[in-house]
Amino acid sequence: EREPVGAVFTKPEIVRLMLDLVGYRLGKGRLAQKRVLEPSCGDGAFITEVVARLAESERRHPKTDWTDPILDDALRAVDISADALKRARGSIIAQLAGAGCPEKRARDLAERWTLRTDFLLAEWPTKFDLVVGNPPYVRIEDLPKRLLLRYREIFETTTDRADLYVAFFERGLELLGRRAVLAFICANRFAKIGGEQVPFAAV
Repeated sequence: EREPVGAVFTKPEIVRLMLDLVGYRLGKGRLAQKRVLEPSCGDGAFITEVVARLAESERRHPKTDWTDPILDDALRAVDISADALKRARGSIIAQLAGAGCPEKRARDLAERWTLRTDFLLAEWPTKFDLVVGNPPYVRIEDLPKRLLLRYREIFETTTDRADLYVAFFERGLELLGRRAVLAFICANRFAKIGGEQVPFAAV
């Protein structure tokens, strides 16, 4: 079976390091209070670790209540691949059930937390506390022409030969709430594309 377009798989130790660096770790309060967005979940490297930490945080919570509505918005994992999201949902259900979450609630959360859509074109009515992941690496010339034109209408950074992950940066930064953090794995080419400076700064 062909790998998803632009997929670059992430080592678990890198995922753990990134989540530690952005403060999504045990001992930092109730993790369910932070809204996490993974805009290109792919093989599930990030969401597997996010759910593991979230479930352990709930287990340690003095009043563990899997029906608490705060959990409904604790995570959004996005991908355009139905197969990837099917695997992600199965993993989420198994992790939550293993942590003591009732199966029906685990299935409900898995459905709520996963979304099949184009992250760059979707409407996002809320902001997030953490946007984290490994965005797809797709050369601009490999995109369907109509889709490329649409991206260029929306994103200032899709100029010249900027790879698709640059648009993920722009959209992700737009979705950050107050005192929120974006953490992406990326090549250092984003700083200079085709000899021209990309019109945004990474901080």
